[in-house]
Amino acid sequence: MEPNKYSISTRKNFLFLKEILSISFTSFGGPEMHLALFQKKFVEERAYLTTKELLELNSLCQILPGPSSTQTLISIAFKMGGPSLAFISLLIWILPATVIMTLFAISINFINLEYFRFIGPMAVGFIIMAALKMSKTIPRNLLNYFLLFVGAIVSIIFHTPYAFPALLIFGAFMNVNYGTRDFIPNDKPLVNIKWANLTLMILILVFAALLGAITKSNFPKFSEPVLLFENTYRMGTMVFGGGNVLYSMILTEFVEFKQKQYLTLQEFTTGLGILQAIPGPTFTISTYVNGIAMKKLGYGINGQLLGCGIGTIAIFLPGTLLIFFVYPIWNQVKKYPIVYRSLDGIIAISVGLLWSAVYFMIKPYYNNKILFNWDGWLSLLIFALTIILLKHKKIPAIFLVICVILIGYLTA
Repeated sequence: MEPNKYSISTRKNFLFLKEILSISFTSFGGPEMHLALFQKKFVEERAYLTTKELLELNSLCQILPGPSSTQTLISIAFKMGGPSLAFISLLIWILPATVIMTLFAISINFINLEYFRFIGPMAVGFIIMAALKMSKTIPRNLLNYFLLFVGAIVSIIFHTPYAFPALLIFGAFMNVNYGTRDFIPNDKPLVNIKWANLTLMILILVFAALLGAITKSNFPKFSEPVLLFENTYRMGTMVFGGGNVLYSMILTEFVEFKQKQYLTLQEFTTGLGILQAIPGPTFTISTYVNGIAMKKLGYGINGQLLGCGIGTIAIFLPGTLLIFFVYPIWNQVKKYPIVYRSLDGIIAISVGLLWSAVYFMIKPYYNNKILFNWDGWLSLLIFALTIILLKHKKIPAIFLVICVILIGYLTA
């Protein structure tokens, strides 16, 4: 008797989701390690796709705003079982990290933050290493180095959220017109485009912005979570370069931007440090940040839970809708050279934004002269050791985080 095709497909999808659940608990180390795990599980062990197909899907996600490794996983699931499987895969993938960051955001109410005071210097070490690593990925030419410099300096001088879209558009424009990649015209029109997901992505952003603005004066308690959603969702629509660049945007918009200042630098760097010790997507920093923001706005634990939910949905939703829009027409889009030419400039600007985040994270250590005490010298030592260990030793991030928290506890 011939096997039922439906049951075979269902069993295959179940095994695929089981693999995602396994990866979601073991994917320490950020997007690079995520891609390596996808290669191991989905290519080598299960043969769901080829290495070439995996790298092509990852390339697609690199040229889109949003969480690239998460979008790569969604694309693989979309290829295997369509949008339903892709959506379920997303939920399973983000679940462990989201739960952990939610619990940590709430636990700050009951834990002495002094225990985490050295997480900040360690987090600065992680960010510097990420900035150095990302700087090596941009094409080595004068234009891209210039854009990196402009991205960093403009972000430092005009330290507002409004600088991000302007800088990204500038980077794309400069590389499309003056970049070194070959330009081969492609006049073929895109066909069979389904605009629903892209339209929905834009409408959600516009609706959230309008609703927040309209209710801000008369219904502030209703408006606050709406504006948090809009802020985070907007970042999700324009973050190129992965979680490291998202950190820069959050630092600017939620910490440094005086009109909001949803959390302190210590709270931000503490969450950033904890993030290094958990598996899964790095974009779950948004879960933690929005949970803390709701606390700062005067909400209790239920409000913080709402904030964590807002942060999670708002940061992952735009990238997911974008993949649902682009993936079906990817075979057409990838033939347009203008897509690749703009990417170099966008990435160069994004790396510049990351270096500006490094500047603002280091700034308090010399502004407040905190190095002239015991904690200050210990902070400097932890920062230096983090750099050395990350550069020369394959020490798991979770080990570093535990050691730093232990030092904070013993010296409190």
